[in-house]
Amino acid sequence: MSSTSRTPWWRTHRRALRRAGFVLAALYVLYLVAANVFLNSALGEGVINAKPERYHARWDWAMSLYPGHIHARGVVMGGHARTNRWVVASPRADGRIKVLPLLWREVAFGTIRARDVSVHVARTDADMPSTKRPGTAPWTLRFDAITTPSLLRLDFYQARVSGHGEARFALEKTLQGGELEVGHSTLDMPDATLEVAGVPLLREGRLEFEIAMPAHIREQAQGEEKLVLLDARMRVDGPAPGIDLVAREGDALPIGTAGFVGHLQADLTLEHGVLMPGSRLDWSAPVYSSAVDASPLTHPLGVALRTARDAIVVALRVPPAAPGATPWLRADLHIDDRRLGPDDWLRPLRAVGGTVETQWPNVPLRWIDVILRDVDWLAFDGRADLDAALRLEDGALQAGSRLDIDDAALSARVLDNRFSGDARARMRMDADDKDGLRTTIGIVLDRFTLAPEAAPDRVDLRGRDLRLDLASTGTLAEFHEHLDAHLRFDDAQVPDLRTYNRYLPGDSARLLRGSGHASGDIRLDNAGEMVSGRMRVRGQDVAVALGPSRLSGNVDLDSRLSRMQKVGRRYAIDALAVKLDGVQLDGEGDDAPWWAHLALEDGRLAWGEPFEVSGQGRLDMCDVSVLLGLFAERSAFPRWIGNLIDSGQAQATGQLRLRDDELVFDRVQASNDRIDLQARLRIVDGTPDGDLYARWGVLGMGVELEGGDRTLHIAGARDWYESRPPLLSD
Repeated sequence: MSSTSRTPWWRTHRRALRRAGFVLAALYVLYLVAANVFLNSALGEGVINAKPERYHARWDWAMSLYPGHIHARGVVMGGHARTNRWVVASPRADGRIKVLPLLWREVAFGTIRARDVSVHVARTDADMPSTKRPGTAPWTLRFDAITTPSLLRLDFYQARVSGHGEARFALEKTLQGGELEVGHSTLDMPDATLEVAGVPLLREGRLEFEIAMPAHIREQAQGEEKLVLLDARMRVDGPAPGIDLVAREGDALPIGTAGFVGHLQADLTLEHGVLMPGSRLDWSAPVYSSAVDASPLTHPLGVALRTARDAIVVALRVPPAAPGATPWLRADLHIDDRRLGPDDWLRPLRAVGGTVETQWPNVPLRWIDVILRDVDWLAFDGRADLDAALRLEDGALQAGSRLDIDDAALSARVLDNRFSGDARARMRMDADDKDGLRTTIGIVLDRFTLAPEAAPDRVDLRGRDLRLDLASTGTLAEFHEHLDAHLRFDDAQVPDLRTYNRYLPGDSARLLRGSGHASGDIRLDNAGEMVSGRMRVRGQDVAVALGPSRLSGNVDLDSRLSRMQKVGRRYAIDALAVKLDGVQLDGEGDDAPWWAHLALEDGRLAWGEPFEVSGQGRLDMCDVSVLLGLFAERSAFPRWIGNLIDSGQAQATGQLRLRDDELVFDRVQASNDRIDLQARLRIVDGTPDGDLYARWGVLGMGVELEGGDRTLHIAGARDWYESRPPLLSD
C-alpha cells in the first residue's frame, strides 16, 4: 500500500477545507453585519414599513445571530385590516423565520416568544379594502405559535383582560383577500381582571380561554359574522362585583358595580356560535339599594345558568329578609335558542320565556324610559315602589302580566306644556279576541302642576287627581305604534290667568288680572299631540284689555276641538261657548253689570303662541252698552243713543278672527226691539280701527274709528257705512 493511500482525506484537502472555512466565516460575518445593519437602520425600517397604513413596526434595537433568527427589544407592531385596527407591544421578543418557504411566497414563522405583551384590537369606521394584483400569486403569512409567559393586557373590542398569564396564538393568513385561519389558541391567567364595555365582571380571578376558527375568506364571514365559525371555551372562577342600585341614578339603566364581594364561576363552551349543552354559570353577589329614608340596604342575589340540549335555563333569586318582607325577586326563565349570532345579537332575549315576580321598594325608574323609548313625551324619573308579576314568551310580555308603580315622579309634555307630579301607575296586559293582546297603563297624579316648557319654574295650573290612561294593542315592542292616550283633570286652580297671554294677540287683547279654575278632557296620539279635547276655564274678577278699552267681570269658557288633519295642530272648533257675567266697562261705573253668551260656529283654531282663531259667532247680551263702549264713551254719542243703550236684551252675529297681533270683529249685526246696530272693528298692536252704524227708527248714526280718533257721521250715516269695505273676506 502506497503512502498516499494511507494519508487521511482531510490532510489531502486541507487547503480546500481551509478556504471553505474562510468563505463560510466571511459569509457569516457578512450576514451578521448586513442583517444587523438592516435591522437597526432606516433602511430596514423603511422596507418593513413600506405600507404603514396596512402594517407598521418599530423597535428600539434588534439583532440576528443566524439566518431566520431575530431578537428585538421595545417592539411595537400594528396594522389596519378592513375595519379593524390592532397593536401589539412587547419589551422583548425572540423569533425565527423559515427561509425556504420564502421561495414559494410564504412568510412562515416558527415559535415566537415575547414577554410582557399588551394587545389592543378595536373597531374603526375607516375601511381598508384588500387590493389584488393581477398576475401575481399572493403571499401567505403563517405563525405556528406566538407565545408569551407574561401577557399583561388584552383589549378586544369591548372586552379587556389584564393581569399576568400565559398565552399561545396560531394564525395563517393569505393576503389579497385570501383565507384566514386561527389555530388552537389559549390564554391562562390566574389573576385576571375582566371588563366588558367598561363594566368589571371579574377581579383577580382565574380565566382560561381557548379559541379556534377554520379557514375562511371575507365573503364567507366578515367582522362579527365570524362568530358563527368560532369554537371557544371559557372557564372563570373568582371574585365578582355586587350590584349597586344606588349608583349612577342619572343613567338610563341605573345599575353600577360595587365591591368584589361576590363570586363568579363559569364553564362555557361555544361551537360555531352555539352555546353547547353542559355550559354553566353560577354567580352570587349582594345587591345594594336604599330605603325611602336613604338608609342602606343589602340583599343576597343568586343567579344560575344551565344549558341543556333544547334550551338555556336561568334562575334568579333574591329571598326576602323575613316572611312577607320586601324586597324579593324570583325569576325562572328559559331561552329556547342557544345561538349567538351577529345577525341578531338580541336573539337570546327575543327567545326568553318564563316568569318574573318581584316586590321592590325605592327602585330607580330610568329603565322605564328604555322600555317606552318611543313614547318620548312621557317620562318617569326618581324612585318608586315596584310590584310586578310578568309572563314572557318569545321575549315578549304575555297576557296576565302586571306591573304596579307607586310614588313615581312623572312628567308628560302636551301642547308645549309639561304636566308633572308624583304618580301611581298600573300596567295590565290582557288577551284580546280581535288584536291578540291589549296593554293598558292607568296613571293617576294625586297632585300635579302644569308649567310651560319654555318656563318650567312657573306654575300655570295646580290641581288634584289627574288621570292619564294609555292603551295599545299588540306586543310591548309595538306599544308606541298603536298608542291611544286619554288625559283628564277637573277644577284645577289657575293662580294667575295672565299666564295665558302668550296665546293672545299682544296689546290687541290681553288679560290684566284674574284667577280661576280649569278642566280638561284630551285625547292624544302616540306622539303626545292632541287629537281631540274639551277644555273649560272659569275665571273670577277677570280684567281684559281690548285695545284701549278695559272690561272686567266673570268668564266661563267651554270648548271642544278635533284635529282637522292626521298630524299637525290645526283644529276644528266643534263647539265654543263663552259666558260673561258681571261685566263692566271702565269709565261706565254707574251702569248695571252686563252679561253675554257667545257661541262660535264653524270655527278653526291653529294651536300656537299666539292662537290663530276664526269663525262665525252668535252673541246674546243684556244690552249693547259694552259693544258701543268699544268705539267711544257714552258721552261721545247723541243723547238718544244713550237712552237706548239699556233698552233690553239684544242678539248679535258676526265674524271673528284672532291672528298674530290682530283681533278682528266683522259683519257684526246686533238688534233688539228698539235698536239695530252694525259694526266692524280691527285692533292691531292695541290700536282700534273700525266703523259702527246704529239706527233707531228713522234716526241713524255712524262712528268712524281710525288710529284711536273718532268721527261721527249723522247725515247719510247708512250710505256711509255701506260704502265702507268689509275687514274679512267671505
